[in-house]
Amino acid sequence: MQVQYGIRAVRAAQAGAASFFFFGEQLFGLFRRPTPALHAQMHENRMVTFGAIYGLDVIAQTMKAINAFEVTYNGHLLHSKLATSAFPQQHELQQRLLAIMQAEQSGAAGAAASRPEGQQA
Repeated sequence: MQVQYGIRAVRAAQAGAASFFFFGEQLFGLFRRPTPALHAQMHENRMVTFGAIYGLDVIAQTMKAINAFEVTYNGHLLHSKLATSAFPQQHELQQRLLAIMQAEQSGAAGAAASRPEGQQA
């Protein structure tokens, strides 16, 4: 949960920096305040500004990717932290794994029973 708040904070900083770059003069003009010198520096060094905004995006994506994982068994999804935003409970994983293993065993037994005599897999 703390990582989610961190991602939101980075996204807010990214949106704030972009808004300040594009609408800084208008926003400060509405409040009859002088535009900070940082605004002029951002416009003088546009590549640095856009690089910093892009860097914030990379940070947010990395935080999201580090915090996401999936647990699978033989191609079956047992748990997805990305989808649920929660860590798996051990008993839930065990139940799902046992159900999948039983279904695979019964499927293999059913396939063997349906083969004609003398034929092997």
